[in-house]
Amino acid sequence: MAEWSISSGRTQHRSIRHSQVPVLRQLSIAMVAADLVVRDLVFGLLLGCVFSVVAHGLNIIWGIVKVINIAHGEFIMLGAYGAYFLNLFAGLTPLEAAPVDAAIGLLVGYAFYYTFLHRELRDKETITLQSEMVTLAATFGLSLFVSNLAIILFTGNPVGINYNPGTLQFGYLHVPLAALYVAILSVLIITGTWLFLERTFIGSAIRAYAQDVTATELVGANPAKVASLATALGFAVTMAGGALLTVWIPVGINPLMGALYAPISFVIVVLGGPGKMWGSLVGGLTLGVVIDVVQAFTTVEIAYAAAFLILIPVLVFRPEGLLKR
Repeated sequence: MAEWSISSGRTQHRSIRHSQVPVLRQLSIAMVAADLVVRDLVFGLLLGCVFSVVAHGLNIIWGIVKVINIAHGEFIMLGAYGAYFLNLFAGLTPLEAAPVDAAIGLLVGYAFYYTFLHRELRDKETITLQSEMVTLAATFGLSLFVSNLAIILFTGNPVGINYNPGTLQFGYLHVPLAALYVAILSVLIITGTWLFLERTFIGSAIRAYAQDVTATELVGANPAKVASLATALGFAVTMAGGALLTVWIPVGINPLMGALYAPISFVIVVLGGPGKMWGSLVGGLTLGVVIDVVQAFTTVEIAYAAAFLILIPVLVFRPEGLLKR
């Protein structure tokens, strides 16, 4: 009888140990899954920050000058190549190249305005359908010209920048410092443009132009100069964003990269709302998280498709964007 009790006790103890194995395995899987979700959220937010600044230039020009720049992606590409050559010949990191790209973007933006937009916009109190069609056609032609010229000058071979200042560790989470620095600078750029528009006289003139062209003269500013400055500011931010984007595409700088990032920028601006400066950040963070989380469970192609599908319910239920003024 005693032997039976001891044997049955051992059997019971062994069965308990075996029954605990699936529970421990499930707990381990849950912990790993939680770590992966946290990682995807963090990397999605970091990616969203650089997406935000890449789209911010389009948001400025679209929201203020009321022109949709079809060539936006090509100037992201030029900003990326600018950072590449500054790194190649001057040893600048993408973060150091961004201000140089921004300065070049200012000049390019002024030239762009007076070449393609000034004649159509200078004498009009409101943007007409004809003006919209003319500017769309002009920027579409510019897009084709710049992309084909880039193929001739840079060839189709992708290049990249090797920038790796290390990682920051939070438990099991390793965050690349390059991505963190880019995210911080991206937020600072968006904050800086908001402060410029909200806290300066020139900024108030630009906001007046966005509301009503004739109101610009009431605050003592020249509408053409205000529109040209807003366009130049948009190009400066766009090319700086192209420089920062190179951190995320170490071997992806190529003449056709604008074909991907122009639609992404368009979706971000629509998500946040054209002309809403913080809308760029809201739209970018939303898109970045969606892409990174969906990509973790599917493929890159499905992740980007899911990001673009977000546009449909937003256009149906909140056509003014996710962010209120």
